[in-house]
Amino acid sequence: MPTLVIFVALAILLAIILAIIVLMPWLRVDRSAQNDQLIALNVEVFKERLEELTADFNAGAMTEAEFKTQKTELERQLLLASDDKNSVVLSEGLKEENFSREQLLKAKREQQFTRSSKARLTLLICVPILMILGYFLAGDRSPVVNLWQAQDKVGQVADDLLTGKIDAPPEWATEDSVGLMGAIQTNVHHHAHDPMRWMRLADILLAFEANQQAVEAQARAYRLAPEDETIAVSYAQTNFFTSGGMLDASSRKALEGVLQKNPEHQGAQMLMAMGEARAGNYQQAQAWVERLKTGIMARDGDHSEALNSLNELSRNIAQQQQASLSAANNSTANTATQTVAVTVTLNPSLTPLLAPSDILFVTIQQASGGAPLAVKRLPASELANAVNGFNIELSDEDAMMPTQTLSKAMQEGKQLVLKARISKSGQAMQEAGDLAANDLPLNYQDNTEGQLKVTTEINKQLP
Repeated sequence: MPTLVIFVALAILLAIILAIIVLMPWLRVDRSAQNDQLIALNVEVFKERLEELTADFNAGAMTEAEFKTQKTELERQLLLASDDKNSVVLSEGLKEENFSREQLLKAKREQQFTRSSKARLTLLICVPILMILGYFLAGDRSPVVNLWQAQDKVGQVADDLLTGKIDAPPEWATEDSVGLMGAIQTNVHHHAHDPMRWMRLADILLAFEANQQAVEAQARAYRLAPEDETIAVSYAQTNFFTSGGMLDASSRKALEGVLQKNPEHQGAQMLMAMGEARAGNYQQAQAWVERLKTGIMARDGDHSEALNSLNELSRNIAQQQQASLSAANNSTANTATQTVAVTVTLNPSLTPLLAPSDILFVTIQQASGGAPLAVKRLPASELANAVNGFNIELSDEDAMMPTQTLSKAMQEGKQLVLKARISKSGQAMQEAGDLAANDLPLNYQDNTEGQLKVTTEINKQLP
């Protein structure tokens, strides 16, 4: 049965129950006032009839015995009427002309008084309908309805994807990619304690290049199953590459947990080696590389290709270490510019375009082009929260390649430019819709303070 139909049916049932609870006191027939009026009318009838009997007796129309008999009968009728409050004392000898027509009609109406059943039914129908209309008209419910329709259409496909029954959705299910993605996310949240669903959601997000969301999904899976080596290493690896090759505390903790249980886990060892090298801990990085070599050589078979790759990695780490030492020596030998202190501001007119998932890239590269000499990758939200601009320092530690550093380019007198860009997709390559600053040439030649201070403003959106 469609989800929308189930929702409407349950909403109507709940509204009817609520309407009955709220309206029940009002729907009850209040007989107290009616009964009081009937008793008062009975008393009036008794008095009128008694006066007639007395007048007839005084006129000699009846004997004393007849008077007493009819009086007793009248009193008996009044007592019976007191017990049955819904009746009116109207003896057989009483004529309607002895009372006003209005009094008799009023008594009969009150005696038959009851609230209309049609009115009750109308209220019980109208109140739920008005409540449902109020729900749908108070706001735009189309996203909710679209999600329900997507769940009805591709909900099973989403479940099969997340449970590994199928590797790819059928072609008809991909016609509405937004609906399929919504059904997948809803399925994951309905099974929020299943770490494998979170991992498969992360794989899907990575396919759509939603790297930050993928890291969050893998982090949830890791918290649910920290003992699972595959989940821990996958989370650390994704986090490592999406954060610019840095091992943060959570990634390091995940890898250390894996290595504590399985010291020979090569994937964890490789990530530790790369992370230590990126952090400038070159000796620790080389130690991890040596452990990898030892583990591979201890296994049977030809592993020359893997060993060659590790040797190349070891040479790269050595080059990074040498470049770092050279930069340190140069900084002590002279006071030439070694770092660039950048203050990045955002034009207020672009603030509404900033999203929580946006990424800020600040790079320095040669004016002629080529790979950046120094790169900073930070959440753009930090820029939005900075009142007087966001301060960043770029140096050789931010180099992408150990042989292409900022200090080396400055020593060679290269023309350098500073670029600042807010990426909507989180990718290093600029795309339409990104927010950017104008390229800023760096005039570092005459600077002797060791640090060049510049300011740039992100003031345009790329077409």
